[in-house]
Amino acid sequence: MRMDGLQRFSFDEPTRIIYGEGSLSELKNELARLGSKSVVLVCDEGIAKAGLADKAKAVVSDLPGVTVNVYDKIIVNPLDTTMDEAFDYAVSVDADTIVGIGGGSALDSAKGIALLMTNGGKMRDYLMDGKVVSKVIAPFIAIPTTAGTGSEVTRTVVATDHLTHFKDGFKYGDTMFARVAILDPLLMSGLPAPVLAACAMDALTHAIESYTSWKGNPFTDSINIGAIRMIGENLRTAFSQPANIDAKGKLLLASCMTGVAFDQAGLGLAHCMGHPMGGLFNVAHGVACGMCLPVVMDFNAVAVPEKFARIAVELGENLEGLTKMEAAHCAARAVRQLLRDLDLPMTLGDVGIDAQEIGRLAHDAMGFPGMRGANPRAVDQKGIEQLFAQLVTRVED
Repeated sequence: MRMDGLQRFSFDEPTRIIYGEGSLSELKNELARLGSKSVVLVCDEGIAKAGLADKAKAVVSDLPGVTVNVYDKIIVNPLDTTMDEAFDYAVSVDADTIVGIGGGSALDSAKGIALLMTNGGKMRDYLMDGKVVSKVIAPFIAIPTTAGTGSEVTRTVVATDHLTHFKDGFKYGDTMFARVAILDPLLMSGLPAPVLAACAMDALTHAIESYTSWKGNPFTDSINIGAIRMIGENLRTAFSQPANIDAKGKLLLASCMTGVAFDQAGLGLAHCMGHPMGGLFNVAHGVACGMCLPVVMDFNAVAVPEKFARIAVELGENLEGLTKMEAAHCAARAVRQLLRDLDLPMTLGDVGIDAQEIGRLAHDAMGFPGMRGANPRAVDQKGIEQLFAQLVTRVED
């Protein structure tokens, strides 16, 4: 591994991205282009009750020869069995196309259904470096209603093993991409502020971790810096002004941008730590990653101080007169202040996790060699335990 120059890399993004207020209307054209006949619209109960599933159905109501069925039983932090049950429903209606609408849980589940439609088996077969996804997944269109996951443009599915409660994300080559991602800021109109904040912290974690990953390249670095800046400039506004669609739209776009980037450059320790918090204790993914992010940033700062100083600048910090390392640590300080401003949890106790669980959390965090390997600073299980220990008490800068 070379740290003193550019690595060899490739860059690809086969998903067609459509952005803009009212762009949900393009769903009709995209289904027609795919030749879809039987569509399953995958979402959670909240999306269905908010009327967003009906809104998507209405867009294609006059598309001749197309049947749309809604499956709204997706849960937060979906289990492998959640996806299996949804797949069984898709089979029962002879589906040929899957449309996911919602946050990361809905989009990952929809992608998982599309995977099973062409590759067969059960979702648990694919977890933990299991069965290879050798066939391109069935046609899948992703419509995010939160700004955080980036799943609409990644080749990754995340699911929690219902037996071990290990939350795993897996990806394969070019077989798992959505055909189309439709980014319509109007679909975020009714998003509760706490949900918006947590999801946006996931997007910020994606951008910071893949920007500081040793696997980054000039393409991903440029995308991530743009995303970090966009989130820093718009998150507080979107949180405090629910009717500000422009700010919400920029968060949606930033989330998609860094999705493209981290799919290429990888993630790091904050995600290693966040996954077991979700798998073992059902902490929302964005909340878990956001809580871990500043601790990991301070740990990683010594490895790539120039990059962390750049992050601090993009998040609005004044670095005048500071040493290189002081400037680098300002990035974590900026993130901690953002967590406070958004009223997000900052300690394990805030999310109901006892400090005695740190050993268990660190053990499961070690189960992601790909993300640990992309992190700019090496760490062992004892080191991860020490990072979790920093989440026992609140840090005041």
